[in-house]
Amino acid sequence: MYYKWFFLFFFLPITIYSQILIDGQFNDWSEINTEYIDSANDGKFGIDFGKMSVDNDSEYLYLKFTTGKLVNLQNGNDFAIFIDIDDNTETGYKINGIGADISYFFGERYGFFYRNGSRITLKHADIGLIPLPTVTSETFELAIKRKFKAGSYLVNINNNIKLFLLQDVTGGDKMPDESTGFAYTIKDKDLELPPFSINKISEEHFRILTYNVEKDHFFTNEPPYRRLIQAANPDVLCFQEVYSHSSFEMKNKIKSYFGGNWYHSKIGSDLIIVSKYPIIKSEPIEGNAAFLVNKNGKEIMIINAHLYCCDKDSKRQKEVDKIMQFIKQSKANTGSIHLKKNTPIIIMGDMNFVGSNRQRKTLIEGDIFNENSYGADFLPDWDSSFLEDARPLTMGYPASFTWNSDDSSYPKGRLDYMIYTGSVLQKENSYVFFTRKLGFELLDKYHLNSQDSDNASDHFPVIVDFSFKNYDGVEDIAKANVEVLHYFPNPATDKLNIELNSKSTVAAKILIYNNVGKLVFSKNQKLIIGLNKFSLDTKALTSGIYFVKIFTIKNFAIKALKFTVQN
Repeated sequence: MYYKWFFLFFFLPITIYSQILIDGQFNDWSEINTEYIDSANDGKFGIDFGKMSVDNDSEYLYLKFTTGKLVNLQNGNDFAIFIDIDDNTETGYKINGIGADISYFFGERYGFFYRNGSRITLKHADIGLIPLPTVTSETFELAIKRKFKAGSYLVNINNNIKLFLLQDVTGGDKMPDESTGFAYTIKDKDLELPPFSINKISEEHFRILTYNVEKDHFFTNEPPYRRLIQAANPDVLCFQEVYSHSSFEMKNKIKSYFGGNWYHSKIGSDLIIVSKYPIIKSEPIEGNAAFLVNKNGKEIMIINAHLYCCDKDSKRQKEVDKIMQFIKQSKANTGSIHLKKNTPIIIMGDMNFVGSNRQRKTLIEGDIFNENSYGADFLPDWDSSFLEDARPLTMGYPASFTWNSDDSSYPKGRLDYMIYTGSVLQKENSYVFFTRKLGFELLDKYHLNSQDSDNASDHFPVIVDFSFKNYDGVEDIAKANVEVLHYFPNPATDKLNIELNSKSTVAAKILIYNNVGKLVFSKNQKLIIGLNKFSLDTKALTSGIYFVKIFTIKNFAIKALKFTVQN
């Protein structure tokens, strides 16, 4: 059984799951055929609902919808959802031709359960609400628990149901338009979470942890932090919100957990790095920090960030513009840190992405907002592509959230990120360390308590394991014994032809990503010894820039092939 599990994990980076995952990406919805398409241009106040898709598994009801306009789902909107859980107009709140048993008002961040003429207030924690993304978007996805308590009632979404979305203003758009709601039948479908490993899969991997420890609580409430960090056993730890203690004090804590020799540095008011490997340079970046670490002769630039919180979009934007300028100058050897070609770069920390999506776009795409002050846009990865977002899933959940407070009015959100140069780093394993749903066997094995994550910080540790692709710029082509000879036409219209040479017979995976890093195509391809020719169908792709990545069976990656589609 162990070897079967390991095999599944080994292919995790290139496997597509039918399970809906609330991670701010939407490619997993492509196979869901329970959907409703709303009438176009019938919204009067900027909101024009477009498409709604519904799915479920044994634990959650899932919803995806489009708004026709950039909005923030957690604040400043007038959206509401109404769900009739028993398809009975005589129970619940009569609205739009259904008897709604559940409502939730996203902008107000509360809802109700209706029963016997009364209503019981529901908070996000009551219904287990997980909505993403936390930044502005025109597309959202969310999960709601199918079983929860509302006062003395046990609510069970387990029948034929009806639901609709509403812009809760007079004359606002609704979806569906018909006054009967959207009918959906709950499926018999188990929750199937992708596997992960608390331990590193290989000692050769580089494990890095980022953790907002919430205003020095690490030092005033150490036991849950200690248990989490000891279980994760990282090589490098980046902390935020360590205001009143030095990096030397933090290093001594980490050393007491593991022994050995550790290096440390602190920049600014709260940013600390502790590393098994020497820290050869530390530099401030507009309130954030860059550290150059030397792992057995390989230099790695690590940027530890704690961006402005809440409604300070302009200040956050200034910070991310400065970070991208710093990376650009470091690569060009014109800044305070000089990087050798193909030096891995990892940006991590509490990004506080809760407002405009513009700052996230800057960090991943190199799309600088204030070019007059911080220079022109640039493609930040070494192969002239976007950086990659690790998007680790949260332990025990079909979702990627890194912050939670049951007592806050704000629902679970993704605030902590790990962004990296995918041309030279391969993500091998990742998770958000949330112990609430861990089984007894794992809790016992790693000496954890189920409430450790809750009792430590309102943020959770984010852990990612990386392997290094060939460090000299050839990447893993030599290891994989595969060489791309030619790909054409570029721009492509209906197909992209690829010719490559393989020195062995090997299974491969062909992936196409769009220019925001979303996976849009996946294909298995057997490579034979010698010349291989195959075509990828591009007719369904909209015009724009795309990247092809080819993985062999050992996850060795061929350099991303950039091409354009013109349809």
